[in-house]
Parts: sequence; C-alpha cells; structure tokens
Amino acid sequence: LKHVGLNVKHVQKLAAERDPFLCANFICRIGQYPANYLLSVDEVSKDDHTYTCLWGRAQVGTRVEQPDPFIRRHRYSMIVVLALDEGIVAVRVLEGSFKYDMFYEYLRDDVLPLMTPFPGPHSVLLLDNARIHHSKEVTALVHSY
Repeated sequence: LKHVGLNVKHVQKLAAERDPFLCANFICRIGQYPANYLLSVDEVSKDDHTYTCLWGRAQVGTRVEQPDPFIRRHRYSMIVVLALDEGIVAVRVLEGSFKYDMFYEYLRDDVLPLMTPFPGPHSVLLLDNARIHHSKEVTALVHSY
C-alpha cells in the first residue's frame, strides 16, 4: 500500500451526528457576543485508562503489548466554568462521575449566581451536548435566573 501513498494511521472518532453546517452556524452566532458575555461549562474525567498507549512498534510477526489494569480503580471528574476574560471562575471535583442531580446542583449553587442579566458580562451560558445538560428542569433553572 505504501507505493500508492497509503499507510496505517490511528482512527480519529467523530460523532456521526456532527453537522458541519450547524457548527458553522453556531460559530457565526456565538461570534456576535463580546467575549466577556460568555461562560462555558465543561466536564472532564481521569481514570486508570486515560493515558493508555494506543500505538507501539514491534518486530514483524510479534504483537505490541502493554500491561494495563483492566479494573478501574479510581475515576475523578471535574466540572469547570470558564470565563474568557477571567479564566476558571467555578470548579468542582469529585471521585466518580457527575450525574444529573450533581450537575443540576452545581448549576444552581455555583454557576448561575455568577451570571448577570442579558446583555452584560457573564450573561450567556455555553453547554455542550452532554446528556445531563438536556432536561426541562435544567432549561427551567437557567431561565429562572
């Protein structure tokens, strides 16, 4: 395959639901707001498998093997609010994963008190498409501020 310009590469996973036109529309819409209006919420987690190597080299006919624990021992999750003009303005870390009720509590107690009426600084809340962000209760909570 090398003689036709092909080689082995790591597969990069993309969400099948991703729509480039919707992404472009979002970028155009969000670009209309001054940076200090935006508060972005995101989660991240780390466990024993986070830094597992997916590539390696070995002699032809042999496998690349890497000892790696199959049992997850500890998982830590963090949720942060980032203001483009100030940096991280709220953070919560816990052992395990964030569940819906924890996310709702974080929004209510830590995030929404930072917000101001639109238009103004910290008046636009950005959430990704994580499942725990999609509920009538979360929408009602955000609109109540």
